[in-house]
Amino acid sequence: MADETKPAHVIIPSDVLRTLLDLRDEFPFFRQLLGDVVQIVMVLDASAIQGELRWRLASRTNPTARTRLHEVINSGVVIAFAPIFLKQEIEKYLPLIASKTGVTIETATAEWQRVQSLIRFYAPTGDGTKFALVDPKDSDYALTAKELGADFVRTTDPHFARMGVPVIGPELDSVLRDYARATSILVTVKIGSGLAVTFGIQVFVEMIRGIAEMIRKLPPAIKLILGIAVAIALLHPTSREKLIEWLKRLWVRLRETKPVLVSISQNAVKHLAEAAKTSRTAGEVIKSRLPVRGKQTALSYVRLVCLRSEEPLTAAEIARRVLASGYFSRSKTFTAYVRWLLMQDGRFVAKAEGLWMLRAAA
Repeated sequence: MADETKPAHVIIPSDVLRTLLDLRDEFPFFRQLLGDVVQIVMVLDASAIQGELRWRLASRTNPTARTRLHEVINSGVVIAFAPIFLKQEIEKYLPLIASKTGVTIETATAEWQRVQSLIRFYAPTGDGTKFALVDPKDSDYALTAKELGADFVRTTDPHFARMGVPVIGPELDSVLRDYARATSILVTVKIGSGLAVTFGIQVFVEMIRGIAEMIRKLPPAIKLILGIAVAIALLHPTSREKLIEWLKRLWVRLRETKPVLVSISQNAVKHLAEAAKTSRTAGEVIKSRLPVRGKQTALSYVRLVCLRSEEPLTAAEIARRVLASGYFSRSKTFTAYVRWLLMQDGRFVAKAEGLWMLRAAA
């Protein structure tokens, strides 16, 4: 945790990956382009957060510098959770942390507020008695990991291994960081082929999201009319000729910008081979540490969709994302089934607007 992330001399920062992963979850088309990007769900214990705070308050010289853990959370490779009990633990030790790092309690409290923005908090509902037998103060962390199906608890505390909870220490932070940086290059080049870099990835993303959202909100009758209009345009000789002419003009414009695109492509290609190797190697290391899971149920997919989304979703949207994630169902009432799963499971809560979320996001 004490190692500061050095500035990355790459054309695409790792933070871009989070935006692309959000697109993957919203639109199946991008899932095909991105491929299988690793995301792990990690429960952070008090030792991990205390380490982050002590480094920020005592050792950080550049206020924009990040630890490796901070970077991989920002990139979306790690989805960080913690039980609400973590707040009590950290606030209990804040005066000591402030004293040890030589800052005021107000400064330590302000930094703790910033660290909290990286974490999604969860209130476990189950019985943690068996975990408490090993260490009562660790039971909420173990129960949170169990209820969320987390891949790891991030800790150096040996008690968690005795509880049968998968654990990971700071030794994988560098691998996760390298994976995030390399994969952000790969998927952006896949999607944009240089154009996304030229016009700015955020503009590209917002354009796609805006068009898709606009079409999605249209009434069914209007969607049908649009579909018929597109079909007529393609079938009608005059319309088809105009479309071909427009595409020719677009191609000419692209050829005119060729020197810029070639320059960018050459710059990207220089990093691409190395990025591909790093992404593959680091990904294999991460996957080798992940717990072995059996066949995933519909409920497991529902949970994963909600874990990945920081925003509440309708049952219909959750069902759509479950199917896009690879779950197969022939049911014509699959959305109703997903809604029933959400209602039956205490890990999910509904807002008045019919939007569902994990208790972590409530």
